[in-house]
Amino acid sequence: MVTCGCFAQSAFELQWTRMTHALSRPDLYRLLWDLPKGGDLHNHHEYSIPMAFWLDGGIKRGYLVRAGKGCGGILQWTVLRDDSVKKLEPCAQRDFIAMRSLSGARRQAWLAAMTMSTRESGKADSKDVFFERIVPRLGDLERDPELIADALVLAQTQLRDEHALYLETQADPRSFAGLTEDQGAQVLRNRLGKADSDATGVSVRMQVSTVRFLKGAEADLRDGFDFVSRNSDLWKGLNLVGREDNDAGTPSRFTALFREMTARYPQVQISLHAGESAARDSHVVESIGLGATRIGHGINAALDPAAMDLLRTGRYLVEICLLSNRALGYVPDLRLHPFPTYLRQGVPVSLNTDDRGTLGSNLTDEYFLAVSLFDLSWSEVVRIGRSSLEYSFAEPKLKAKMLSRYDENIRAFEKKYSSPDWRPALAAVRLPGGHAIPRI
Repeated sequence: MVTCGCFAQSAFELQWTRMTHALSRPDLYRLLWDLPKGGDLHNHHEYSIPMAFWLDGGIKRGYLVRAGKGCGGILQWTVLRDDSVKKLEPCAQRDFIAMRSLSGARRQAWLAAMTMSTRESGKADSKDVFFERIVPRLGDLERDPELIADALVLAQTQLRDEHALYLETQADPRSFAGLTEDQGAQVLRNRLGKADSDATGVSVRMQVSTVRFLKGAEADLRDGFDFVSRNSDLWKGLNLVGREDNDAGTPSRFTALFREMTARYPQVQISLHAGESAARDSHVVESIGLGATRIGHGINAALDPAAMDLLRTGRYLVEICLLSNRALGYVPDLRLHPFPTYLRQGVPVSLNTDDRGTLGSNLTDEYFLAVSLFDLSWSEVVRIGRSSLEYSFAEPKLKAKMLSRYDENIRAFEKKYSSPDWRPALAAVRLPGGHAIPRI
C-alpha cells in the first residue's frame, strides 16, 4: 500500500495513463528519466559503471593487459598488475603489455570484450559470455582500492542524474591489494566522506559477497559476517553470488553455517541471489530459510507455489533486473517475465540495474521496459520506488529521511506534470548523450 500522501494521486493516476499511452517512445523515455526513483538495491559494483572508467584507470595506474592469445588459461584482454604477471609462466608473460601502449583500435577491442553486445545477448550461451569471458577480465583492477573508491562516487553520480536517492551495492574491500580488510574499508569510507560524494545527494550502503560454488565459500562467509559487524556504519549485509546452475553452490550447502552466523550476528542483513534460472527449483524457499529478506532475481519463484506463498506475505522483496535477465538469456522474451505477476499479487519488488556497465544500461531503462511492457499504473510505479527504500538495508534514521525525500519528489513530479504546460517541461528534460532507448 502506498502511503506517501501524494498530490492529487487519484487525479494524477488518470493523467499518468494518458501520458504513458500517448507519448512517443522518446518522450516516454524522457518522462521516465525525469521520474523520481528510490534506490538501486541489486548491482555488482565493478560492473555497474562504464567500462571506459576501468580502461582509463588501468592506463593511468600502470596496469598490464594480455593483448595476445598465447599459452596458459588467462583470457585475452585480462588486466593484471606487474607483480601478478611475473608469477605467470614465461610464455604467458610475453603476451602482456602496458595498457597505456594500446592503440586506439585495441582500446576499443578491450571495451568490446568487457561488454555484452547485441549479438551476444539473449541467447542460450549468453550467461557463459558474461560469467566466463567478461567477469574474469577485470582481474586486478577490481582489487585496486583507489579505483574502487572513485567508482563509488561515479556510481552515485549516475543515480543522481536519474533522480534516485540510494545505492546499495556489492562492494567488497576484503581482497584489496596490500591492505587489511579494515584498511580497505577505510579507503572507501574516506572517499565517501569527501565533498563530491556528499554533493550527489545519493546515500550509499554496501554488502560483501561470497562466490557460492567455491571450495572456500564457508570460510569466506564467516569472514564476511565478521567484517560487516565490524564495519556496520556502511556495510549492512552480505550476499551469495555466482551461477546457480553450478550444483556446488546450492543454498542447502550453507544451512548450518547461516544458522550459526545469524545467531551470532543478528544485525547483519541478508540478500541472496536465488531463482536466477528458468528451471524450477527450491532455491528461493531455501534462501529465505537461510535468513534472506531480499531475493536477487527470483525469476523461477513463480514456478514454485511454496515460494509464492512466502513472497505474498510481504516480508520479502524480490530485486527485479529485467535487462540483465534478458541479456543473459534467462528470460529472452520479457513479456513472459514474472515481474508483473509478483507486483500484482502483492509481492514487494524493486527495479535494479545488476551490471549496467557491461550491459550499457541504466535504471531508467528498467522503468522504461516495465512501463512499456506491463502498462504500470502510477500507484504501481510509486510503490516500486518506495519499496526499494523500505526494504533497503539502510539504518532506520536514514531510511526515514530518504522516504520523506522520495515523497516530496513524487509530489513535485505530480504537480509538474499535472500543470497545463507540462509538455514544454517534458521537452526541457535533458537526456544523456549517446544512450540508446532499449528495445521492447
